[in-house]
Amino acid sequence: MQSGIVFPISASLNNPEKPVATKRVVLLGMLFVTCLVVSNLTAFKVAEIHLTSQFSIQFPAALAFFPLTYLFDDILTEVYGFKMSRLIIWGGLLCSAIVTLCTTIAVYLPSSPIWDENTHQGSVAYAMIFTGSLRVFIASMVAYFTGEFINSILLAKLKVVTSGHYFPLRVLCSTALGAGIDSILFCNIAFWHVLPFYFIWRMILTLYIFKLAYELIMLPVTWFITTYLKNADKIDFYDIKTRFNPFSLSMAE
Repeated sequence: MQSGIVFPISASLNNPEKPVATKRVVLLGMLFVTCLVVSNLTAFKVAEIHLTSQFSIQFPAALAFFPLTYLFDDILTEVYGFKMSRLIIWGGLLCSAIVTLCTTIAVYLPSSPIWDENTHQGSVAYAMIFTGSLRVFIASMVAYFTGEFINSILLAKLKVVTSGHYFPLRVLCSTALGAGIDSILFCNIAFWHVLPFYFIWRMILTLYIFKLAYELIMLPVTWFITTYLKNADKIDFYDIKTRFNPFSLSMAE
């Protein structure tokens, strides 16, 4: 099977009418959601790395984990199609909402005086972290929803246009647009009136450059995994008849 060949949509198991859910899709979905939840829980911390004695960069700690969601989104869309990717993106949104709800409830549960005393007012630190995560959750979900869907839709459409060729170029183009919009939305919503305006845009630039560099460095890994999955699951889905509606959960349209 060659991934660059467009199979007739009704004449090949490699391009079925509906995306096929396999055990490997389930595993990819679990990894995708895990990276997303970890990103939400770590995003409120701003990290700083000194590149020289005069120059440093600041970025949300989630930057170490969030780019992996784009990697998994690329793999899911390339191999199993937009509809499968869409379902897992919505699954990630639901799981993140549940985690945020649970941590918010935990914040407002009365603290044990013994625990609070022995943790040196741990309830204050706990509340600061997880109350901050509510705003980060909103920012993350708006940015995540927009960026991931733009990335997935563009990658799926470019695959059809190029007949499955130029995979590295397609991945970089879709990530460049999706990650750019994601970074702008997240930083402005999460840190507006929390950090100076110029600081926010420095952070946006840092995020954007890092995400593109990460995607470029990980391209051989992405390419290897997609090739393996296409051969292992005998699937190379082309979204020829797909309706790119991000608000639908149907696997048939």
